[in-house]
Amino acid sequence: MPAPAPLGSRSEVATPTPRRLIPDGCNAGTLVRLALFVNAMLALGAASRADGQAAFMAALLAGAAVAEPVTLLTLITWCLARRFAPAPPRIQRLVAWSVPVAYTLAWLQFVPGVARSTWHVAEFSAAAALLGALAQHYFELRERAFSPAIAEARFQALQSRIRPHFFFNSLNAVLAVIRADPIRAERMLENIAELFRAVMADVRKLVPLDQELDLCRRYVEIEQTRLGDRLVVDWQIGAVHPRARVPQLLLQPIIENAVRYGAEKLAGRCEIVVRVRSRGFNLEVFVSNPIAREPVQREGNQIGLDNIRGRLSLVYDLEASLETKVRHDRFELTLTLPIENKGVS
Repeated sequence: MPAPAPLGSRSEVATPTPRRLIPDGCNAGTLVRLALFVNAMLALGAASRADGQAAFMAALLAGAAVAEPVTLLTLITWCLARRFAPAPPRIQRLVAWSVPVAYTLAWLQFVPGVARSTWHVAEFSAAAALLGALAQHYFELRERAFSPAIAEARFQALQSRIRPHFFFNSLNAVLAVIRADPIRAERMLENIAELFRAVMADVRKLVPLDQELDLCRRYVEIEQTRLGDRLVVDWQIGAVHPRARVPQLLLQPIIENAVRYGAEKLAGRCEIVVRVRSRGFNLEVFVSNPIAREPVQREGNQIGLDNIRGRLSLVYDLEASLETKVRHDRFELTLTLPIENKGVS
């Protein structure tokens, strides 16, 4: 057995240095935050040198002619550089800081009139250096905030909310048929074993979509034993990109909510629609189920959705979305995920 790695300082253990310190230029959250920061700084700079509205707009447009393309090129370069094997932290920071400066100096060769008439080359260069340093430091701090130690604790807290209801429902379903139909009970125990294997595993792990859908079907099979013909699931699985992967045990709680606040609360037949398809570079999951209208049920459903949103935020930042609405006495949920091999490491 290999010897355990030595522990660092207390602060390093609590918030370890991330493996990748170059900001993720491909992430929508990085793009939005950096664009807002750049434009805010540009507006402040233009306001500080303008005497009136016309002068402000002229300075703003002159600055944007340099800042906007430089920001875009910086994001693209950060995105590509981050994909390579991690270099030493100092090298990564140097790359992140120097990229906007290099692009600024190069871009000014194409628009020299802008620098001469409104801004100075030194101002652009200093602003680019400050932007690179501040942006890299901010995103490094954010990576530390979602470092493995902290992310693990948050995921475990989110994951623990799945287990109690899951556990009792599964046991009750087996007890209902174990004497009358032992073969069916054996099949259910196999399904429960697979479900609990997923529950006890690392829910940050990305798994193939087919594997997650198989887990959902096993769950539905257990619930159909308990609820009988009242529960019907219409699986509409379209053509999906072969790289489509999802966080493990992400879709099953969505279908569990549909069963819990649909089939369990309604006396008649409950048809749940599950539609999965690719839309461009995104994976779209649509789930629709009839609902009961009691406020307590809606509140409980919202707790489950908050759990899912928390996991999406930890894994995808702003690149994933979860939208819900009630239409024609049915609760509709649309989940959109980027199709890429990405997860918390």
